Amino acid sequence: MYPQSSEPQKPTVVKWYAIYCYAMALMYLVCAFMGLVFLFGDPAEMEMDAVGAKFMGALLILMGLGFGALYGAAPSMPLKKWAWVVGIVLICFGLTSACCLPAAIPLLIWWLKPETKAYYNAG
Repeated sequence: MYPQSSEPQKPTVVKWYAIYCYAMALMYLVCAFMGLVFLFGDPAEMEMDAVGAKFMGALLILMGLGFGALYGAAPSMPLKKWAWVVGIVLICFGLTSACCLPAAIPLLIWWLKPETKAYYNAG
């Protein structure tokens, strides 16, 4: 007989979660780039005052780089309970956007299944 592995089999949702995270990381990096446009662009072209454009640019850069790094690092987190919780949080962030709902809803449903929890040693 073949020896049995003590590690549970990797659920398919983990692959889709990684795709989702990398797509979201890319989206947030685009937001950071748009922050540069606001920061260094002409505020008159954007129909904003200079202070508003600088504030918007700084906010987009901070949020874009922060969330981009978090989403980019999430698929490589260790198989621990806290990493499974981070996954739920990141998937739920996607529920706040109508364009992400078609991906986030099924991902959340499959993420909550016992197989995924067992894979992450979360339950």
